[in-house]
Amino acid sequence: MNTKLMIDQLPNSNISTFEFDSLQEVNQIESFPFEDARTFNFVGKRAEIFFRYYLQLSQRYKEIAYSLQVISDKTTIGEFDFIFRDLSQDEIIHAELINKIYLYDDSLHENPDFCWIGPNRRDRFIDKIEKLRSQQFPLLYHPKAENLLNEYEIDPWKIKQKLCFKAILFLPEKCHTRFFATNLESVAGYFYTLEEFLDKKWKHNFFYIPKKISWFTDESKHTNWHSYFTILKQLQEFLEKKQSVMLFRKDKDGATHKCFVVWW
Repeated sequence: MNTKLMIDQLPNSNISTFEFDSLQEVNQIESFPFEDARTFNFVGKRAEIFFRYYLQLSQRYKEIAYSLQVISDKTTIGEFDFIFRDLSQDEIIHAELINKIYLYDDSLHENPDFCWIGPNRRDRFIDKIEKLRSQQFPLLYHPKAENLLNEYEIDPWKIKQKLCFKAILFLPEKCHTRFFATNLESVAGYFYTLEEFLDKKWKHNFFYIPKKISWFTDESKHTNWHSYFTILKQLQEFLEKKQSVMLFRKDKDGATHKCFVVWW
């Protein structure tokens, strides 16, 4: 819930964003579906477990369907993340949940708001936006989806579509780009090449390399730290395999930070 929205509207569309309301009770962790969360090793699917739990705790929303697949001739043609009722507005919402880690590369597009790419350069923000705009949200009006939603006594033309696009962003350290649509509250830190990392005066800092599933966790709560030289060996092993690395870093004053070291 603390991860910021990257954008406040799907570009070139009328689809606005969905943001979490504050819960009256947040200390009900004993009822959290831990086993369901552990079955997923992908950030996006695990995030859905948190979103679904939020709906269960909320007094405003009531879940209608989760991970609803639209099938044609035994082939899945698409899926709706969440369909739920907003009790306060008496309307039905279809919400797509996205969780991304992006780094900034100004060579990707003339518009800086589209110059975001995954740490290993396999996942471009502009491609994800285009897929949402051309495939995911239009799915609601597919004849097969209409038949499926009729089983829930839902008229697809009366559903309001929302996007919950959460992201953690990283910039080059000397970036002075002006953004227009990107929410800069999503920026968590900087990324470096190995050469740039070695030039930093961090030999007396402590570090940790989290697994990808833990990239969204709060580094300030982390307790298992390693020395600079221990982490440097691990870092080089990842980079040799062309795997960019997220680092948790704790400085001499005890302040914690996130950063990336990239292979490219």
